[in-house]
Amino acid sequence: MENGFKEYCKQNNLNIRINLKVLTPENSTSEFANYGEMIDTLISNKSDKYDIYFYYSDYSKKYGNHFLNLKNYMSEKYFEGYDERLLKETCSSVDGELIALPIYMDVSTLFSNFALLSKYNKSIPKTWDELMSTSKYIYDEEKKFNNNIIRYFGFFNDHSGSVSLYEYINSYRESNNSPHPKITSKTTKEALQDLKAMKDELGEEMFNTPEEKAIGTLLQGMNNNTLFLRYLYMMHDPGYNVTALPGQHDGVSGSVVIPNNFAVNKHIDDERKKAAIEFMKFVSSKESHKKYIISTYLYSPIIDLYYDEEVCKIIECNVIKDAYPFSFMNNDVNVFGDDEYHVKYRENMFDYLYHDKPLPDVLKKIQDITKIYTFSLKTDDTKAGLIIFIVFQIFLIFMILSLTYVFIRDYENRFRFLSKKLWVITTLGSLILLCSILTLYDNLTNTSCHLKITLINVGFVLSICPSLNTLITNFPEDNKMSFWFKKNKHISILLIIIFTASLNGILAMSSYNLQTETMSDGRNYKKCVMNSMFGKVIYYLIQLYDFLIILATLILIFIEWNIKETSLDVKYLATALFMDSLSLIFLIIVENIKFKDYVMYNILLSINIMIFSVFNHLFVYFIRVLPIFGNNSKFEDSRRILGKISSSRTSNDTITFSTSSTYDSQLNKITKKLMSYHTQTNSYTTLN
Repeated sequence: MENGFKEYCKQNNLNIRINLKVLTPENSTSEFANYGEMIDTLISNKSDKYDIYFYYSDYSKKYGNHFLNLKNYMSEKYFEGYDERLLKETCSSVDGELIALPIYMDVSTLFSNFALLSKYNKSIPKTWDELMSTSKYIYDEEKKFNNNIIRYFGFFNDHSGSVSLYEYINSYRESNNSPHPKITSKTTKEALQDLKAMKDELGEEMFNTPEEKAIGTLLQGMNNNTLFLRYLYMMHDPGYNVTALPGQHDGVSGSVVIPNNFAVNKHIDDERKKAAIEFMKFVSSKESHKKYIISTYLYSPIIDLYYDEEVCKIIECNVIKDAYPFSFMNNDVNVFGDDEYHVKYRENMFDYLYHDKPLPDVLKKIQDITKIYTFSLKTDDTKAGLIIFIVFQIFLIFMILSLTYVFIRDYENRFRFLSKKLWVITTLGSLILLCSILTLYDNLTNTSCHLKITLINVGFVLSICPSLNTLITNFPEDNKMSFWFKKNKHISILLIIIFTASLNGILAMSSYNLQTETMSDGRNYKKCVMNSMFGKVIYYLIQLYDFLIILATLILIFIEWNIKETSLDVKYLATALFMDSLSLIFLIIVENIKFKDYVMYNILLSINIMIFSVFNHLFVYFIRVLPIFGNNSKFEDSRRILGKISSSRTSNDTITFSTSSTYDSQLNKITKKLMSYHTQTNSYTTLN
C-alpha cells in the first residue's frame, strides 16, 4: 500500500512523501501486555511525531479524542460499502465521532482437514456437537491403523486464550444477531461447562498447543494429521477447507472479527493533516482493498466485495457471509486497559478450566474487572444501599414530625431562643443536609457531584445561621451590627443564603471528573474528583466559609456563655458546632482517600452525613423537648426570670426584657411582689 500510494501521488501530481514505521516485538516491546503502554506513550503525550496510526480497534474509545473526525475531512462516498455497525462500534470515539476506518479484519475461523473428512465421508461440522462426534469417530478409526491424529487445536493458551474463550462463549448465542452473552449469564455458564467437558475429553495438551505449531500446519502442511484447527484466517495449505467457527446451534457462528484501524493524528499541523487525509482517501477505496488487502489473503471490511466473483476466487467469501452480522470484542478500555483486561480475563477462566475453581466465583471475578458498581436500592450486590435508605427515611420522618413541638403551647418556653419561623428554617437546613445522601445513589454524574456539595453546604448554613443571627442580636454591648441584625433578621438570613448559593454557583462553572477507582481484586466504582485548579480553589473556599461560620458562632458563644437566660441554648449549640467541625473534616478526608470497596466508601459518606444532620438537629433543636434541658415547673420559671432580672443592667430605674405569652400568669404574680417591694423603698420599676 505504501508503494501504491507513491504511484497514486505521481499520477495525481501530489507532492507527498510517505514513510512507514513498523513497531514490532524486535524494535519496541517483547511483551504483548505492553502494547497499550506503547500507544499511551505516543498518543497521550500529544506527540506530532507520526501523522497516521494503525492500531487495534479496541483502542478507538480510549484514544479517539486524539484523532481527527474523518467526516469533517472526507465525503460520504469514502464510507460507502463499510458495515455501519462496524464503523459505529469499532471506529468511533466516546463522543460518537468517526475517527478511524478499518484497513483489514482478523477473523477467527475453523480449518478442516479435507482429506480426512473425505476419507470417512464426513462433512465440515456446523455445531460443536458435530465437531466432537466427527473427530471422535475419525480418531477411533485412524487408531486402528496406528495413526495418531490430532482431533482439535483450540489454542486456549496464554497468548490467544482470551480470544478463544470469548469466541466459544459467543458461539452459544441464539442467533448471529444476538449480543454476546453476559459474563454471569446462564448461557455463559453452559458454554464454559461444555468447554471443560471438551477439554477433559480431548486432553489439556490440545488446548495449550503453541501457535507456532498451528502456523506450520496451515502454511506448509507439516502436520496433515491435524483434523480441526481454530485460527485467524490466513494463507493456508490447500488441504484445509475454511469456514466460520461452529456454534451450539446450526446457523450460529462463534467467529469474532477484530478490525485493524488507521486514523489521523489531530496534533499535527494543517499541511500534514491534508497530506494524511489524501492517504486515507486512497486506502479507503474499494480498488485499494481489492488490490492490496484481499490479494494478500486478508479480509476487507468492505462487505460489497464478497459478492465479487474475482474476490471469491482468491478468498473464502462464505466465511464472512456465515459470520455476518459481525461480533466484536468490545471492552471498556477507559475503565480497565485492554491488555490488562485480557490477561485477567484469561487467567480467571483458566482457573476454572485447568484448576477446577468454582465457576460462579470465577465469573464474579471477571465481572468485577470492568463492572462499575453503584450504591443502589437493589440488593443484587449488597444490602447496604437499601439499609442506609431505610435509616435515612426514619431520620427524615423523625425530623419532620419533631418540628411540631415548636407549635405546642406547653413547649413554647423551651423555644424562646428563636422565633417559630427561624426554628422552621433551622430544621429545614438539617433536612436539606440529610437529603444530600440521595446524591450517592445510582449512576454518578457531574450534576450529582455538584448537588451533593451544594446540599451539604446550603443545609449546614441554613441550620446554623438563625442561631448565629440571634447571638449577634444578643451581644452584651450595644453596637450598630447587633441593632441592624435585630431589626433585619430575615433579610440578614436571606443575604447569607444568597451568598452561600452564589459560592456554589461559581463552583458549578467547573466540571467534576468522574474518576473510576479500579480495584485489582475488588469492585470498581466512580467518585467525584475536581481536577481544575479554579474548581479546587472554590471548593476549598466553600469549606473555609463553613469553618468561618463555625468559628464566628463559637466566639459569640464564648462571649455570651454566662447569660443565664440563654446559657443552656449556647452550650448545646456549641456541642452541635463541635460535631459539625468533625463531620466537615471527616468529609474532606473521605473524599481524598482511595477505598478498595465502593460499599465502605458510600457507607462512610452516608453515616457522616447522617451524623452531621441528625446531631445538628438534635443539639440545636430537639434536645429542648428532653428532660435534660429543664422542666416547666413554676419554680424553675420564676428562678430563671428572677435570675435574669437580678443580672440585667438598669437604666433610669427601668428594666426591660421580653418574654412569651406563656409567662403572663407567672409574671403578674412576680410583678405584684416586685411593685410592692419597690413601693416600700420609694422606687418604681416598669416591666415591659
